[in-house]
Amino acid sequence: MKVAPGENRLTAEPLRRELTVVPAKHMEGMTRLLVPRVSLTKDPPPTSPVFFNPAASLNRDVSVAMASALGTKTFCDSMAGVGARGLRLANEVEKVERVSLVDFNSAAMKLGRKAASLNHVVRKCEFAVSETSSYLYSRFGRDARFAGVDVDPFGSPVRQIPGALCATADGGVLSITATDSAVLCGLYPKVSVRRYGGMPLNNHFRHETAIRVLAGSVARSAGANDIGVEPIASHSTRHYLRLYFRVRAGASKADESLGKLGYLLWCPACGHTSTALGAVPVCASCGKKAKFAGPLWTGPLTDSMVLGAARKAAVGRGLMNAADIFGGLEGFDNYPPWSYSIEGICSALGMATVPESSVYRSLREAGFSAMRTPFEKTGLKTVASQEEVVSAVKDSVGRKDEAETALPRARAAP
Repeated sequence: MKVAPGENRLTAEPLRRELTVVPAKHMEGMTRLLVPRVSLTKDPPPTSPVFFNPAASLNRDVSVAMASALGTKTFCDSMAGVGARGLRLANEVEKVERVSLVDFNSAAMKLGRKAASLNHVVRKCEFAVSETSSYLYSRFGRDARFAGVDVDPFGSPVRQIPGALCATADGGVLSITATDSAVLCGLYPKVSVRRYGGMPLNNHFRHETAIRVLAGSVARSAGANDIGVEPIASHSTRHYLRLYFRVRAGASKADESLGKLGYLLWCPACGHTSTALGAVPVCASCGKKAKFAGPLWTGPLTDSMVLGAARKAAVGRGLMNAADIFGGLEGFDNYPPWSYSIEGICSALGMATVPESSVYRSLREAGFSAMRTPFEKTGLKTVASQEEVVSAVKDSVGRKDEAETALPRARAAP
């Protein structure tokens, strides 16, 4: 095999070798996909020669509902693989007129083209065998930008974010997945600072903090290009974090976004939590050493109108798990950017864990609203202070538990 100047055989051969894939038809939503047969039988599915993850169907369900709610007309599936997300939008969202599916794997793109024919959406789809960032930067012209751009990589999306922002039209929506959740959730803080420019927290509200660190990273990347971003929906599911942003062009919009960055301060000793403009290593409540996360996004993470429309679209399509995600986010931004752990408070008090429903009742009686956090396995969000939540926990001892149906709804991350 001849190798071009500047290439070596090790790098050139994998890009040019024709890969053999044994395909299988797979139904997801209302769309017939062609996927590697082995990906339906092995868990986790192999990454070579073509990757398809059936467990990510919920991720794509949410995309379908969001695109329907937003009236998306043009969409770029920038790391398409076999084209599952892009093909579903082309086939299941009525207002979608054009979908660009991009992937460096030519074998994956072949499966995508065949699946487009199976679903009779060939005229809506264009396929590009290309590296993601190169393709996205090529669409920088105003007339060529997309109403929706999706970035869903293995691991961190930071390399693709600048190009994705430039390829998203003013007023369009950028959706981003990060599968390096262990980094963003605080297991590898140095890596988080290096990749995302923000310190994480490994505590009981680590997933929400992780999403806010990711959002802060996107806001800074956007600001460098005079672009503002507004998160409109997010979720933490399985091993990944997912964020949807409204993109706004202009230096003033960028400044507005950057004005929503700050720090979270958390005291492991007394549990006191607050926001601040800078990192403060001492707890304002007890004076002991505090931990901090940031800089990160401290502003809203949702758009209530979008959530309502997306939930309606999900229910109409029978995508009930996606509908639960949208329902669990309703009212989320009425509360501070952290949550409380009932189990953790009970453990600190040296008492058996009390039912969450009893704590909600105690908080309501004290005049505080509350909801389950949508990002963690357990925990509640409330405007009450740490001391007031502890008091509600103590008041809940011996109280008869209320029915689960009386609790505020939310979807917890596994």
